[in-house]
Amino acid sequence: MNTYNIVRGKEKMPDPAALAEMLIAHGIRLKAAPTGNDLERAYTLRAALREVFSAPDDETAAALLNRILAEHHALPYFHKHDGSWQLHATDLQDDPIDQYAVTAAMGLLGVITTAGMSRLHTCDGNRCEEVFVDISRNQSRRYCSPQICGNRASAAAHRARQKGAT
Repeated sequence: MNTYNIVRGKEKMPDPAALAEMLIAHGIRLKAAPTGNDLERAYTLRAALREVFSAPDDETAAALLNRILAEHHALPYFHKHDGSWQLHATDLQDDPIDQYAVTAAMGLLGVITTAGMSRLHTCDGNRCEEVFVDISRNQSRRYCSPQICGNRASAAAHRARQKGAT
């Protein structure tokens, strides 16, 4: 989802090779190298998933996610692995974009239905619009990355205090 920097207009997934890296990093097995068409489908999916983070309520978010599930052919089924049953939402033989879409949508639906929309955030960092799921105990996370945006905000606040003190 965070493969395009809205503020800077910088594409982080500029070509099919970058898409392949992202899919593999998320556990999607590729049967063939992604194409330009796959990249366009990924861009469309990215926009649809980001829309969920700005949904006004859980019903709207669920409707958006249900649409993604339908468009990407979700077919939940149970399969036994190592003696225990596991729910799968897509077949490992499905198209990689469909696998990613269904997995992401199911994950976000899980968050919304168990913890609520209040867990979905857009970064408060200056010049950042990355989205993230806040899994902190007290729902206090404000930045996509405490090490990057959080540190930048702390440094800026420190500079402002120093400037005010002089």
